[in-house]
Parts: sequence; structure tokens; C-alpha cells
Amino acid sequence: MIFKRLTTFSRPRFVKLIIRTMSSSALEKIPDVDIDDKGRYKYILIKVTDQNDSSNLSKYVVRGGQRFDFHADVYDNFKKCVKPDELNVTTRILGGGWLEHGEKSILVEGASVPAGENPHVRSRATNLLVRQIIQYGPADHSITANILKKAFPDFEISCNNTS
Repeated sequence: MIFKRLTTFSRPRFVKLIIRTMSSSALEKIPDVDIDDKGRYKYILIKVTDQNDSSNLSKYVVRGGQRFDFHADVYDNFKKCVKPDELNVTTRILGGGWLEHGEKSILVEGASVPAGENPHVRSRATNLLVRQIIQYGPADHSITANILKKAFPDFEISCNNTS
């Protein structure tokens, strides 16, 4: 708590100033990054906003992994693990792409596009057609890179916005 002296009155008075920190217990429960240790795989960038008070605090999170066939699968898994309704947070996918995760480096590139336009994705069955159509477009790879730099301070993090 901080006390500040008010000099506008005839005798000095002290008033408590409450400093509101930019934190939210709901947002703190959600890890910033949840990705596989190595390999090339899809990722998505998500903006999570706390609806528990009027401040609408938000943060960005990165999710991805080799086990997901489509970017929409990454998001489905995020919702299953985080349970946004229970935490009273809203989520918005800002885009997707690919992570190339090496021993001490991560390259962020690409975009979430339909399978027919993406040479890295091969359709397994026709019943996955809906999954192939869902696309989020490219994420802002610089935001993703900054989040990854905090989570992996000893790694070389780079992004390629041209792929």
C-alpha cells in the first residue's frame, strides 16, 4: 500500500492509494505456453480475456503439438484442458501457423489454411472435410515469438512471416 501526502489542504493529510496490478487469478491459472518439446507442428495464438470483473484483463497464449491434425484440433484441446466457461474467460483465436522446435531453437512460421492449400497437411478421411475448411489465417508471429522467448529464455526464437 502506498501513502501519498496531499498538500492542497491546510494541514497535511495522508490518503491511501490502491494500486491495481494487472493480474487476474483466472488468467494466472492458464499457462502462457503449452507446446511439444521437439519437431514441426501446428500452433495457434489465442487471446484470453477475463470476464470476472470490469477490467477485461487479457493475455496471449500459444498452443500446439504434433498430435493435432488440424489447427481446430489444437483449439478443441485448449478448451477441453482450460475450461473457459468454468474460469469465466473468453477466448479468441488470432491465427495459427507452424513451429519448428529444435534442440535450442524455435522457428515460428506459416498460417492456418485449408488442407488443400497446405502442402504439410494430408487428409486422412472424407469425414474430416469440415476440419479442413476451418482456417484461422496467419497468427502475428512476432507476438508468438515474444511469448516463446519468455517461456524459453535460453532458446533462439525466430519468425518467418513470408511462408
